[in-house]
Amino acid sequence: MAITESQFPLSFETRAEMFSPGEEVDPDLFTSLKESFGDAISPTLELGLTTVYTVLYSFLFIFVYLQLWLILHYGHKRFSYQTVFLFLCLLWAALRTTLFSFYFKNVVQANQLQPLAYWLLYCCPVCLQFFTLCLLNLYFTQVCV
Repeated sequence: MAITESQFPLSFETRAEMFSPGEEVDPDLFTSLKESFGDAISPTLELGLTTVYTVLYSFLFIFVYLQLWLILHYGHKRFSYQTVFLFLCLLWAALRTTLFSFYFKNVVQANQLQPLAYWLLYCCPVCLQFFTLCLLNLYFTQVCV
């Protein structure tokens, strides 16, 4: 079943012009898209999911923070796979908690951040996940070999 022009009225060139990189995004674009397509989820559900994610990420942050303090308190090896892994998790949870708590104030502004803030809140956690996976692979190969 092919998509017809009536199902998606914008041409490819128009869609490409709307989202070309390096240009400012028109704030009215979001409202016009919302009017065209409607809400994907209800605002109540969106607020509920944002709250749940913020609380879960906050609990993860507190748990990892306490684990790092216990390592320091009991005098375990400070530079080990465990502490590096926990530190990466702490940083990841802090960035995610910051991002989701920022959604409470202004969703539109959270989607239109400056490049550094955008990279820090959206891209850096993905890099941290990659580093964590690499660390787990390194630990696994060291244990197996």
